[in-house]
Amino acid sequence: MTESDARRKIIDSIARFYEKTCEEKIGKDLEALYLFGSYAFGKISLDIPDINYLLLLKEGVAPDVFLTHAQILRELTNKFRDVATVIAEFRPNRYIYPRIEGADFDVSLCTQYARMEDRHGPVPFGWGWVLEALLRSRKIVFGRDALAEVHQPPPTKDYIKTFFPPTFSHIWLPLERAPFQYHLPEEGYLLMHEAHKVAQMASIGFGVTLALNEKELEETKWLEFVTDKDKLVRFYKERYDEASARNVQLMLEVRDNWRKHKKDPEMAIKMYRAAIEICTRIKAKYGELLRG
Repeated sequence: MTESDARRKIIDSIARFYEKTCEEKIGKDLEALYLFGSYAFGKISLDIPDINYLLLLKEGVAPDVFLTHAQILRELTNKFRDVATVIAEFRPNRYIYPRIEGADFDVSLCTQYARMEDRHGPVPFGWGWVLEALLRSRKIVFGRDALAEVHQPPPTKDYIKTFFPPTFSHIWLPLERAPFQYHLPEEGYLLMHEAHKVAQMASIGFGVTLALNEKELEETKWLEFVTDKDKLVRFYKERYDEASARNVQLMLEVRDNWRKHKKDPEMAIKMYRAAIEICTRIKAKYGELLRG
């Protein structure tokens, strides 16, 4: 078995264990469990793999569902510690300090909660237009496909003007506070991981959308960048500036060579600065949109 095959087997084992345990222990509280993102459609980095789940909660769930889910994550991280360090995250709202450090193979398990009672209105679940990427890439693991009933309004310029600040603040606010959470430089790789993910979400989900014209928004052109991230550098060079393009290029370099950079504390700081600069530039772009 090649190293790539072995890593893929570990990732699949983690995913199947999580799915089975969720169905057994909290299935009654969920409308559905969904996979979304790159793993859902068969593309995943074997250097820095992410497995993304949405837990669609039934209306009025009891607080105990969150306590039980936390125990599931603890059980999972402990079970696979000999082959991987499973980093459980609630990205972008909360990056969890890994309590159980395992083998030198980092696998991010990113779980999102959404409550059925929050599905209505102009910003379903508080996600904004980035929800459309989930709706298009979702793969149901078990339950009823209740997301089929959810309507995400298209991101017109007027919609973006109104709803950009509250939706984007979830992305950049935690990152500004992140350095205090980690012991630097020893845990620089954790800061680099968080910064990389924030840069990715910001540059694709928000930066691209802000720079599209009305026709491109109508054609949902921004979704192309979700599956083809290599277009990003050229896009930022053309629609933003050289400095922003360099920051995006650094983000892609970290993604493609995670194992090479993981132990480099200087690269961690570079990635953190790049992520902050990407977010700052995107907010400036929003200011330009408001001024017309």
